[in-house]
Amino acid sequence: MAPGMGIKAPVPRTRTGCLTCRKRKVKCDESKPICSRCQRLQRECTWSDDMQVIPHTQHLDFTSTSRTNNDLSDHPALHLTRPSGQSFVIEFPDIDRATVPYIHHFASFCSRFLAYPNDSEGNPFQEELAPLAISSPALLHSMAALAAAHLSRTQKHHEIIATNYYSMALRELNAGLSDPAVARSDSALGACLLLCVYEITRSENSTWHEHLQGARDLILYRGGPKKDDYLTRFFSLLDVSGSLVSGTGTLIQGTYWLEDDENFGTDSPKKVNKWPYYDNANQVVDDFHHLMIYMAKLSALSAEAMGNQDPAIVAEKAAEIHEELWEWWSQSAPSLRDQSNDWRRLPRLQKLSVAETLEEEAYSSTKSVFAGCIIYLNHILDPCGHEPQKAEVIKAISEVLEIAKETPEGYGLEMGLYWGLFMAGVAVFNDHVAEDLIRRKLKADVSVSIYHADRVLELLEVLWKRQHQYNTKYDWRQVQIQMGIQVYVKSQNSINLYLLIEKFHRFIFA
Repeated sequence: MAPGMGIKAPVPRTRTGCLTCRKRKVKCDESKPICSRCQRLQRECTWSDDMQVIPHTQHLDFTSTSRTNNDLSDHPALHLTRPSGQSFVIEFPDIDRATVPYIHHFASFCSRFLAYPNDSEGNPFQEELAPLAISSPALLHSMAALAAAHLSRTQKHHEIIATNYYSMALRELNAGLSDPAVARSDSALGACLLLCVYEITRSENSTWHEHLQGARDLILYRGGPKKDDYLTRFFSLLDVSGSLVSGTGTLIQGTYWLEDDENFGTDSPKKVNKWPYYDNANQVVDDFHHLMIYMAKLSALSAEAMGNQDPAIVAEKAAEIHEELWEWWSQSAPSLRDQSNDWRRLPRLQKLSVAETLEEEAYSSTKSVFAGCIIYLNHILDPCGHEPQKAEVIKAISEVLEIAKETPEGYGLEMGLYWGLFMAGVAVFNDHVAEDLIRRKLKADVSVSIYHADRVLELLEVLWKRQHQYNTKYDWRQVQIQMGIQVYVKSQNSINLYLLIEKFHRFIFA
């Protein structure tokens, strides 16, 4: 069992073979750093000693045989070894022993998939946020809640544990916000964002939007978004992605996720965030951050169209966004724009490294988001398919399906591909082959993914069933409202449910 993938008491066993081969129950030749099978199949090759929990009793000993006397401690600790070979230890003096495996799972798995897939080198959630949990019960319990919630996807006995940690995190966060210093801390904002992800992964209600609103208020109370801050970047990803589905526009106006303009032309060097580690010179992130501009504009336009805005005004704004979107695409990096959808099968003199593979996956994800934006833009103008589908929509659907088809089965999909698949599912009409592909790909292996698409797939299934039954196109936004799963809940209806909002407003608007 891979580190963090279970809470069973450890038993003696052989620690050979990479975790990827062991999970798939196939023989591993144990070549390091990448075994031959993973290299051939272009899979992530991970090993069980990448991260270990060092507890303080033999009864809970998860440590590897390589632990030295210098590692021994009277306190539970996280021992992180990066792929580069560097390592550090985080001790938790007051942690309950039952919580240790969940913190282990958060640090060894969940943190690596919060924003970018397999983000295992220089991950700020591991290296900057996790240490703050030592002095922040709210953050500690938020981390444990998210870890337990993910484990409950395949092991149901973790559900009640996840709920308990979630309740404790809310209680601790609510109590701590009476202190202005706590309200301005990274630990409070981090806890709020993790609770948001918790609700997204639970996929049972729309409370995630209240948590995101709470994070927005905390960011404003801290003086506003800081574009080079990893928590602001994470918030922006959740904010923009969520706004596409909720149809409400972003919670913070403007392109706050882009670099500060004042950094340019000054003597101070521009800060380069080496996150994710496989993104050379921030090319992947820069491309996606600029695409987020148009994602936010489409979200706002959808809200206007749903709010009975004059169709002529909506059409005029749509034409502007359409022109800007295609201009951006024409000027985007060739590594993105010209990427072949079958890049995994292209002949190469040398196999792609793990980092190079992840970079290509990120480009595929961005391409899928771009295609999804093209589909969404046309859907806003013609939600019920009264006009024949435009050539660009047909091409966008084809691009998404080709990318999805090339993604290996059981492979953790990027968040961007989820959006592209959803929009392709909205756009296809009585196409059983396309529906089957989308259905299969949205059911990602939960062992390699934090985010899942249960509610999205549920919505598509209802949409497809109606279209097959009545041979008529339907607006997925209206179907979502009719199903009672509209993800946006007005803040004034959620204050009693989420007491943090009241304290945020007391601090910010008093």
